[in-house]
Amino acid sequence: MKDRHFYSIDILRGWVAILVCLYHLSEGFLADQDVLRFLFSRGYLGVEIFFVISGFVIPYTMYLRKHQYSDTGTFLLKRLIRIEPPYWASILLIFLVDYISKFFVHYEDKVIYVDYPNLLYHILHINDFLDEPWLKGIYWSLAVEVQYYLFAAMIFPLIFSESKWLRYAFLFAFCMGRWTEWDHSVFYYGCHFVSGILFFQFKTGMITRKDFFIAMIICWGITFWCFDLYHLSAVIFAILVMYFLNYKIRPFIFLGTISYSFYLIHIQVAWVLMDACRRSYPATHPYYHMTLSLLAAIVASVIFYYLVERPSHKLAKRF
Repeated sequence: MKDRHFYSIDILRGWVAILVCLYHLSEGFLADQDVLRFLFSRGYLGVEIFFVISGFVIPYTMYLRKHQYSDTGTFLLKRLIRIEPPYWASILLIFLVDYISKFFVHYEDKVIYVDYPNLLYHILHINDFLDEPWLKGIYWSLAVEVQYYLFAAMIFPLIFSESKWLRYAFLFAFCMGRWTEWDHSVFYYGCHFVSGILFFQFKTGMITRKDFFIAMIICWGITFWCFDLYHLSAVIFAILVMYFLNYKIRPFIFLGTISYSFYLIHIQVAWVLMDACRRSYPATHPYYHMTLSLLAAIVASVIFYYLVERPSHKLAKRF
């Protein structure tokens, strides 16, 4: 299979990042009976869709680079260089926004406290294992992603095995990881990652279309059994978009390009701006504030992407 870009992945990333942001804004600021709050009430499932995407992207990247065990160190280094500097910068942005907000009347009594041990836990992505709070709730999902990178680097022969029964046995065991009850671990979301892995195996010709459909139906059945209809719907939606929507739709692709930056800082920008607007202009309809906050987050994400994330990508490519 030739090296080509999957535009559907970019489109899906962009949509999901916006969906997660709208979920946070509607849950935080709209009335319980508001129609938009109801519409975006399942937006948190966007995180699970990101897991499906990673299930495809990571083995696909290994496949294109003919990954071997000797490449494991370089592979992990490249992945961490791509994601860690933007992550660290987003943490710094939390304290910067808190500091700037102290100059405004609604936040002048805010106390800025730096818990250095907690910051170390953030760097190591181990807060959930230690029952320590995250500075922003979204960071838990990045910890799961990092676990998946480590896990994929160790077990990639099982994903690429010439024995389809060995591959299926591994994927089935990964799906059943939900029953470990470790909701902060990669195994808990095995069904989501496996859906992406199966899509990778199909797109690279490792399994036939018939085997893909049968394996996916079994995986989705386990997903419904392990989780619920909402999680299953999110996984199915992700696969359908990845399967059918591989078109170069530039606005959506651009959103996908900045989606990681947007995901990292949308709370720092959109939530804070929405909160400031609601405090300063409570009589204004919250939809106006939500629109303004969303647009501000997109603009800030573009700046963040070019200043922080893109240089990280360029640095990773040097290895």
